[in-house]
Amino acid sequence: MADKKLTIEEELLQARTQIIELKAGTKTSLSSIQFLTLIIIFPMFASFCVLGILIVWKTTSQPATVAPHLDIILLAFSIFSAPCVAAAASLTNLLSDEIKAKVKGVDDEE
Repeated sequence: MADKKLTIEEELLQARTQIIELKAGTKTSLSSIQFLTLIIIFPMFASFCVLGILIVWKTTSQPATVAPHLDIILLAFSIFSAPCVAAAASLTNLLSDEIKAKVKGVDDEE
């Protein structure tokens, strides 16, 4: 009876340890490379969003003045979108590498 009680306590201790490890594994933290990438990319994303808002606002408030130049404005906006998409892809790639490493670590423990 004492051995069985001891094994149950050991099992509970192991279960608590596993729960703590799983909680620690689910927290996301940025590495220095990810943080620097985010700092470098953020102004580009912000200016891209501001440019899009300005295009919509000027087009709806002054359509007669913007309409003749809208094709050039949208061309500039589309050229500007390519670096933003590439930057988002690189940031997503960095984050997915971290997730894959965590999943691989969990699979190795099992």
